[in-house]
Amino acid sequence: MDPDISDEMIDHLVDFFDRIAPSYDSWAGGQHERVAARLVDVAAPQKGEHVLDVGTGTGLVAHLVAPRVTPGSVIGIDLSDNMLAIARSKRSKNVQFLGMAAERLVFKPETFDLVTMGEALAYLGDPTDALAEAQRVLRTGGRLAVSNQRRSLSTRAQDLFFQGLAPLARRHYLSLPRYSSERARFGEPNVLPQLLDGAGFEVTRVTEMVTGGRTRDAKEWTDLMAGAGPLPNTLIRALGPRYRDELEAEIESAMESLGDPDDAFRYHHSYLIAVGRKR
Repeated sequence: MDPDISDEMIDHLVDFFDRIAPSYDSWAGGQHERVAARLVDVAAPQKGEHVLDVGTGTGLVAHLVAPRVTPGSVIGIDLSDNMLAIARSKRSKNVQFLGMAAERLVFKPETFDLVTMGEALAYLGDPTDALAEAQRVLRTGGRLAVSNQRRSLSTRAQDLFFQGLAPLARRHYLSLPRYSSERARFGEPNVLPQLLDGAGFEVTRVTEMVTGGRTRDAKEWTDLMAGAGPLPNTLIRALGPRYRDELEAEIESAMESLGDPDDAFRYHHSYLIAVGRKR
């Protein structure tokens, strides 16, 4: 385990995903579903393959892979009980969901043909160990397919909002566990392929997708951003009605400061998708 990652951080993340589980699939107009579909298309699962979906969440990737690999099988793993409960409720005959950490897989070496990590890598306790475990359980020539948010393509509105989170936390005397800032770069084209290469994968494909939209006002924006990650979620939940109203007034003012009305309340969620073959 990365020495910088505490049990408190892991608990904080699991709590976040437990909370947002009911709205995860529909968040931002079904954004997670679109990213999952794109990842599966790029991963190109084949009939008869055995697949491990790491950080499976509500099973979006696993359930899309399942019909493509029949009569093969899919195992999805996650630490969020609420996410796993939703994944199991969807039911695919050749999918199994287990509570398990990505860094401590119980499977024998060379068990799987394909490992997928949909929007999971930057949230894992130790991404390096998780990639090493993925490499271990893949057969020689097996594939790893990863999607990760590319945060450098956020809009001006998003940048303004996230810049204001740290002062907001200080103002309300909230001290929250946070990952190092280097994880924000995992989705960059000069970073993700290097991570896979260093873990023993020959990168065979890299592609990008961009989703996004606009909210109508500050309330809609705040509701949306509450699902964007553990930090905004915890901060927004901690605010009572009066402070929530103050935050939304500040957001309105910040959006006006952008000058161009077209920039106000606009968000992009951009993703890098990479596939590597085990050497």
